[in-house]
Amino acid sequence: MCGIAGYVGPDDALPVLLNALHRVEYRGYDSCGVAIHNGNAGSGSRRIEVAKAVGYVDDLRAATGPIPGGVGIGHTRWATVGSPSKLNAHPHLDCTGRVAVVHNGSVENHYQLREELRQRGHRFRSETDTEVLAHLLEEYGSTPEGVAEALARVQGPYAIAVLFEGSDSIIAARRGSPIIIGLGDGENMVGSDVPAVLERANGFIHLEDGDIATVSASGVEIRHRGEAVRRRVHHVRWGPEVVDKGGYEHFLLKEIHEQPRVLRDTLAGRISADGHVNLGLGLDRRTPPEELFLLGCGSAAHAAMVGEAFLAALSDTRVQALEASEMVRPKRRGPGAWSVLVSQSGETADTVDAARDARRAGHFTLALTNVPESSITRAAHAIHHLRAGQEVSVASTKTYLAQLVGLYLLGLELFPPSDRRRRQMAAALRRLPEAVQQALAMAPQLEMLGTRLAAAEHAFIIGKGINYPTALEGAWKFKEVAYLHAEGFASGELKHGPFALLDTDTPVIAIMPRDDTYERMLVAVEEIHARGAPIIALTDCDNAELQSIAQSVVCLPPTDPMFTPVVSTAALQLMVYYCGLARGCPIDRPRNLAKSVTVH
Repeated sequence: MCGIAGYVGPDDALPVLLNALHRVEYRGYDSCGVAIHNGNAGSGSRRIEVAKAVGYVDDLRAATGPIPGGVGIGHTRWATVGSPSKLNAHPHLDCTGRVAVVHNGSVENHYQLREELRQRGHRFRSETDTEVLAHLLEEYGSTPEGVAEALARVQGPYAIAVLFEGSDSIIAARRGSPIIIGLGDGENMVGSDVPAVLERANGFIHLEDGDIATVSASGVEIRHRGEAVRRRVHHVRWGPEVVDKGGYEHFLLKEIHEQPRVLRDTLAGRISADGHVNLGLGLDRRTPPEELFLLGCGSAAHAAMVGEAFLAALSDTRVQALEASEMVRPKRRGPGAWSVLVSQSGETADTVDAARDARRAGHFTLALTNVPESSITRAAHAIHHLRAGQEVSVASTKTYLAQLVGLYLLGLELFPPSDRRRRQMAAALRRLPEAVQQALAMAPQLEMLGTRLAAAEHAFIIGKGINYPTALEGAWKFKEVAYLHAEGFASGELKHGPFALLDTDTPVIAIMPRDDTYERMLVAVEEIHARGAPIIALTDCDNAELQSIAQSVVCLPPTDPMFTPVVSTAALQLMVYYCGLARGCPIDRPRNLAKSVTVH
């Protein structure tokens, strides 16, 4: 969600903060701002100066003149409490203007705290819950102990960075929402995510829940419940160039085209020559699952649905995919109950909570995530690290395909099929990167179809079996990226209501590889054709009957029937991209959306 940046060092903080905020723009936001000590240490006239803007960091950069000073904090806000406005943008000040705070999370008891503070004479300017923190911090003082006392009054998750007038340091704290410290040479930074500190840091520290850190140019002091602690230093494995567009017009297009490499990396070293899968997690030493829950939110929930279909086909184990946000707290079960948590960022609040609830209920918990050292890696027993690399565009593309392949690998390790079938599936997995590469090479045809869809107001996407979740994911992407109202359906459900919406202006995309669902999909397509709706068929065969009823047929490279969601999704992603481009949408930063949903 919102992005945090902080800098303490010998250089002017303003350009450093603006660059850092620019690097976390992918998280999604609607306004931004900075707070900087105006002046240098020892000048005797230092004060906190704040600059804010509605819109993007480039808008803030254009509207803000030089502000000298080497200590500052910044923020990109995704509105929760209070509408997007300059007044509600962070940083927020107390009454005196001597305390500035930026905040990710939610102050759940902000109404009660605001009323108490008003009764003690505090005056509020914004509608936000965050401003309450600034006023609390004014009352409790500028020491780590004072910050701890103020935060003890707060209910809800938070990650904060605080600037006190006259101080040459930033105080950062976390509970339930991530924040890191970037370690540089004679300078240090604070950030909500690694890209925020990449430009200056050569190592970073993840704060743990309850930590309060004092960050100065010369060092970092961390206290936990009043006691000094040391946290592990992680070294940055990639540089700022990773979050550059690499010659593509948008990050989304770049990340779509990175998918063959991502699949190779995700598979590397995990399949033996004879087709056995070993993820290196010691799963063979655990009680085999008797009941298996797959949990995720958004696109990760669609990946979980694909995983449910795949795992259920391999075994008699009860497998259930659930939206983590709707999971009922599980009753205690024995070690035969497993929960697999799927999260791109590892910070999705509902999924992290589900991991903790499942673990407390006695489940073995396994996290599939793309971000090492994220919150979910500390909530789960074991981590299946996906190797997609940094994903910048808000819409999930390469991480989604990595999640699918990660679930395929998990299923083949837990429930290996017969020797012959195992070798077949292993060979098909090894060929998947090439199949995706071939699908992406069909960009001219997919661009034509995406551009044609841009004129529609509504669209249906249908699938069956393991490709029903692919239909849901495709519709999700059209909404996110192209602002096109698209709905995904199981093909057999059309006659139970959605048929009423079909007309000549409602295109239908049918995902119909030549598997055991093909004939029934063909019947559904014939019924749609009879209602006059234009049909785009994504298939892997050349069928004269289909050619006669579909307006357009996309013949994708064939793969194992279980793995068709990977190839079909890659094709849908390109159609979505070109549809969004034709509709003039902000491809990488859809309105109202955030990359990582760290609040409930």
